[in-house]
Amino acid sequence: MTEADRKTITLTDAERKDIALAEYKEVADQFRKLTDIRFQLLTYLPLGTAAAAVFVAKDNYLEKHPEISAFAFVVTLCIATYNKRNDQHYDELVSRAAELERELQIEHGSFSDRPKPWLKYGPVPVEHRWPIGLIYAAAASLWAYLFTAALLNTGWTAALVKNHTSLMWLQLAAPAVVLACWQGLHLMEHARNRKQREAVKSLMGQLVGSKVVETMAAQPRELADSIAAQRILGIGRVKAGRRVAHHWQGYEQKRDSRAASALLSAVIDLPARWIEDVWSGRR
Repeated sequence: MTEADRKTITLTDAERKDIALAEYKEVADQFRKLTDIRFQLLTYLPLGTAAAAVFVAKDNYLEKHPEISAFAFVVTLCIATYNKRNDQHYDELVSRAAELERELQIEHGSFSDRPKPWLKYGPVPVEHRWPIGLIYAAAASLWAYLFTAALLNTGWTAALVKNHTSLMWLQLAAPAVVLACWQGLHLMEHARNRKQREAVKSLMGQLVGSKVVETMAAQPRELADSIAAQRILGIGRVKAGRRVAHHWQGYEQKRDSRAASALLSAVIDLPARWIEDVWSGRR
């Protein structure tokens, strides 16, 4: 199909609705599958960790093989990282489903009217993220404790340190360090999210802000320079320049928030609807 043929294709409102409805069903199905994966991980990881620790603890097996605890610790970190990436897909599916519900004019949709986490017990919010993160941190802490205990009971440790029982405090320090790192990563995540949102708002302001858009229309290089200057986005000047030049025409034809978010999405590899939601204040 040639480019001219693509431009002549037009869809009726009914066809657009059918396409949106089909995508909505697919997005909802992906959402359910991702939720199932999350609950499976939350079921098997704590039970598997406790069962493995009890099983291999027989006959002091862990004390003789600290590599088992080290391996389990690394596996727990990898699964936690995988779950964190799933959180990003989860949020994107919710956002897309909500957008489709608005397009399909579904009133009080399950995704578009999804309630925010409003309940708090004192300073503690009732939500999904921090309890799940704490489960992974607790599992990693257990394996760190067992690894340290096994390490302190090896022969070479006893040979190096005459009174190695004086180092038993390290067994408690290891899980404390893991929990402190988890809290630190949590704070880093919030800080990075805030900086990324501020960067997106600034770039959208250049494209659809209160200033005259025409002043920016002939200067895509300035946008590329601004994107490269936002270190949090991780896009270099050369790559940003090539991408902006390639996608600039699509934005220039409309010059609205939808076109601007599509342009930025193609350049910085973040979802266009997330960019538009951040700019509009929906997120």
